[in-house]
Amino acid sequence: MMETYLLLGDTFEENIKRHEAFLALKLGLSKGMRVLDVGCGVGGPLREIVKSSGYAHVTGINNNTYQIQRCFAYAAKYGLEDHTDFVKGDFTQMPMANSTFDAVFSVEATVHAPRLEMVYSEIYRVLKPGGKFACYEWCTTPNYDETDVVQRRVIHGIEQGNSISKLYSTTQCLAAAKSVGFKIIEQGDLAPVDNATEPWYNTLLKPQGIHGILRSPWGRFYTHSLLTFLNKFGMVPPGVLETSQLLNNAAEMLVAGGQMGIFTPMYFFLVEKPLDAE
Repeated sequence: MMETYLLLGDTFEENIKRHEAFLALKLGLSKGMRVLDVGCGVGGPLREIVKSSGYAHVTGINNNTYQIQRCFAYAAKYGLEDHTDFVKGDFTQMPMANSTFDAVFSVEATVHAPRLEMVYSEIYRVLKPGGKFACYEWCTTPNYDETDVVQRRVIHGIEQGNSISKLYSTTQCLAAAKSVGFKIIEQGDLAPVDNATEPWYNTLLKPQGIHGILRSPWGRFYTHSLLTFLNKFGMVPPGVLETSQLLNNAAEMLVAGGQMGIFTPMYFFLVEKPLDAE
């Protein structure tokens, strides 16, 4: 049905672009459509989806002022001001009217909601009847055994290191979407690999380019060691060393979760708001 985005022989950046363009394809986006990106960050996926959709108009919502400022700056830098807009706001209480958007997508962002129903219900509200919502969600897989101490420690490490109140299972994720009124069109975990692909967590293990080196175990160790040294002389702001350790641990737990098959950062689902919805 679906394939992992990490194709052998392609760069990390090429794979990411394909991963993002997949959402535009599944949503059937085209020029003239009004689209919402829920939890847009600094707008990386949003900009790629604008281009791959044939320049649909995409609005991003984010509750971080600095990131919204960067969104506007990047849109200007890449000549996308006429095709984008950005709103600072809480995605569980969106400052938008009912039935505003033709389509909605979210890339690994709605996991930060206290409860998935809180954000999914808002997406349902602002989506026009007949409109579709496509999402990549961070989830635990059916392999996860919450009674297993080691597995529970790994999942807790992912939650703690990525500011997630709770990682829900793929089953709970789908149930949350259904509970607010969505009709399920397609769903599946994109993480399993075949002979033409490699695991998503290899980006944290195998260096590719300068950014890949920084993400690798050696790169993370070097960075943390340097910060530890500078911290002894008061040359880094308070809290930086602790944050570095937290992020390093989060990376290790992400790899462990992927290798154990108990966590996926790419549970994909495509849902629709019924045409007869009020």
